[in-house]
Amino acid sequence: MNKEALLLFAAEQDLEWNEPATTEEIAELEEQLGVELPQDYKEFLEWHNGTDDREFCSTEEAADNADEFLEIAEEMDEVETFLEEDYQAGRVGKGTFVKGWVPFYDDGTGAVDVVDCAPGPNGTHGQVIHYDPDGDMSITHTSFTDWVENLDDEEIEFD
Repeated sequence: MNKEALLLFAAEQDLEWNEPATTEEIAELEEQLGVELPQDYKEFLEWHNGTDDREFCSTEEAADNADEFLEIAEEMDEVETFLEEDYQAGRVGKGTFVKGWVPFYDDGTGAVDVVDCAPGPNGTHGQVIHYDPDGDMSITHTSFTDWVENLDDEEIEFD
């Protein structure tokens, strides 16, 4: 994981890092969501457990956000997937929000980036999905590390 890219990004966005997550907090997140987190994302949490300002989710925020998105998805009248092409290709699970997606970054618009810990049979464990309840969704990176390494290419702005 490119810590320098994260530090630079955080400085540019004026973010303040939380203290590192404990082994227990990481294990609790995995247990709550029923997933095994990718090693690179665990390393990030062991380095900093999100940011004070909500952008990077702490373990607690990630679990709460996942539960909230799953609850909203369950309340929808019709089960659909916004990633139909990726679902058909076996890269993601079916649904408007899939159990096993772990929100890690909130851009302040209602959209989040998630680590996919429950990919389809042709997907990659740990791939990153940009999840927007308004329907703008896609697999954006092959891993959390790939997402971090491409931060300077991202057009992420806060309101």
